[in-house]
Amino acid sequence: MGRKKAYKKKEVVKFPNVFSADKENLLNDIYKYFGSRNGITLEIGCGDGDYTIALAQRFPDRNFIGVDIKSDRIYQGSSTALEKELSNAAFVTGRFQLIFEQFKEKKVDEIIIPFPDPHVRRKSAPRRLISNEFLEVYKTILVPGGTVHFKTDNDDLFEFGIENLEKQNGEIFHINRDVHAGKEKTVMEEITTRYERHYVQEGRTINYVCFRFA
Repeated sequence: MGRKKAYKKKEVVKFPNVFSADKENLLNDIYKYFGSRNGITLEIGCGDGDYTIALAQRFPDRNFIGVDIKSDRIYQGSSTALEKELSNAAFVTGRFQLIFEQFKEKKVDEIIIPFPDPHVRRKSAPRRLISNEFLEVYKTILVPGGTVHFKTDNDDLFEFGIENLEKQNGEIFHINRDVHAGKEKTVMEEITTRYERHYVQEGRTINYVCFRFA
């Protein structure tokens, strides 16, 4: 492990806006930090937490949680949130399965999946964050009518997700197979992650879809 990564892993767990997925009273602790039980948006596989930060700034009356399995990845986002005094932005590190367990019983209003690992090998398909297995989990934690936003530069992964949505009777609100081709964008299309900016510079096409479950 690099020295910089080790430092981030050690320091980030000390931040007041960072929580561990294996903590027994995780959700109560997060609500206590927020100081409210306003609607929750989860950014899954958040990395630097670009969506969590940007949306927390735009919508101070909502709560945003960036989730990632590796603690060093959320160092940047959690530090930025503290610097900007965004008390409605928090971060959780740990296995996704543990996190989802905490949000059962329809507690999440919105899910964002920005540029997940495509897990290109066929046998790894269940690990894709847009697989049938994960879609079933999202159904259990989303409030009725709750939405999911999925963004990727991988065309095969995108089509894989659309096919799974059809199997799950998903209702697509908005789909765009080339986000940066047009001028008018939704808030979710407008916000860009560090990875997205890199992909665009490389000439890759960015796909986006917003959906919910019937």
